Parts: sequence; structure tokens; C-alpha cells
Amino acid sequence: MDENLSPQTNEETIDKKVLDIKDCFAQNLIKYRKSMNLTQAELAEKLNYSDKAVSKWERAESVPDIYTLKSIAEFFGVKVDVLISEPRHERPKINYNIGKKRTILCLASTATVWLVAIMFYAFIHIIFTDITQTWLAFIYAIPITAIVLLVFTSVWGKSLGNVIILSILVWSLILTVYLTLLHTLNAPPKNLWEIFLIGIPSEGVIVFWYLYRKVK
Repeated sequence: MDENLSPQTNEETIDKKVLDIKDCFAQNLIKYRKSMNLTQAELAEKLNYSDKAVSKWERAESVPDIYTLKSIAEFFGVKVDVLISEPRHERPKINYNIGKKRTILCLASTATVWLVAIMFYAFIHIIFTDITQTWLAFIYAIPITAIVLLVFTSVWGKSLGNVIILSILVWSLILTVYLTLLHTLNAPPKNLWEIFLIGIPSEGVIVFWYLYRKVK
């Protein structure tokens, strides 16, 4: 019967299939993106694409090439045919594993930082007994931990996580400088506490940056 179809009919059939693929991919992309709590901009950053491209995909205006489809499928932990097939209504199971792996990675990295801090404290405390400020090693571990976690949240595109960790980083750095000067200077200035005032405008910049990213 296909032999009796006109070329125009065949083209219409092909166009309909392409349209169906666009719709299916758009719905699946939205579902998997939201299941990972990612914005279009955050997903685009992960895939090295513009947020405009992701927006077009989700509006079913276009479909990425096969190499990009493969990358997207690998990112979500599914097969390519799942992305371009009719959306399934069950909750994606892959996100639990991703969340667990990320949590374990963060905990392991944090534990490593504090292990190094403990080793440094013990080494200095045992070898150089005349140094009494060895406890500062644990204070220094706070901003270092924040930096490590900030790297992870930046890679994973967690904007709110970045804001929280940046805030911790700023205030812990100020605290580190304050305590270091307070306990190492022979005559620390009386108004040394004013160094904490730096944190106020810094916190404002962080909040405005977060709001700018959200509006964008």
C-alpha cells in the first residue's frame, strides 16, 4: 500500500513523525530536568549549550543532534530512545542514586579536609610544643571546606547551594583573619572586630548575584 502513496503523503508522514519526536523529547526533557531540580540555565551550563537552545527543545521547536541526545541521555542516566519516546509517568529512579553519590562525595571531601586539619594540628602540637595557636588549624579548615563544597555546587549547578556556601565562606574567612590577628599580634588593635563589617556588603553582593541569576 505504501507504493500507492504519493510523495507528498510520505513527506507528511515523515513530518508528523519528526513532530512527534520533538514533542516527546520536549516533555521528557522537562520531566527529567525538573526531577533534578535544575533550571533551564543550569541544565544548559551542564550540557555546554545556551539556555535559549534548551528553551527551544522544551518548546518542541527543535531537537538536538544525535551526539547531544546521547550526552543528555547519559547525563540523566537513561537511553536515547527513552528521551524520544512517549513520556513515562513513573518517577525517575536515577535521581536517588545521583543524590546519594553526591552526598557521599561531599561527605568524603569534607572528611578529608578535617582529617588533614587534625593531622596538621597533631604534628605541630607534638613537634613544636612552644606553639600554642595550633587550634587555629580547625578554624582554617572551615573556609577550606566551604571552598571544596563550592566547587561541587558550582559543577552541579545548585544556585541556592552556592549562595549558602559563599556566605559561609565569606564569614569564615573573616573569622579566620580576625582570630589569626588576635592571637598572633603582640598588641592587636582594639577595633579589630570592625573587620566583620566587611561581611555585610559581601553578603549583599552574594544575595544580589543570586537574585540576578534567578531573573536571568
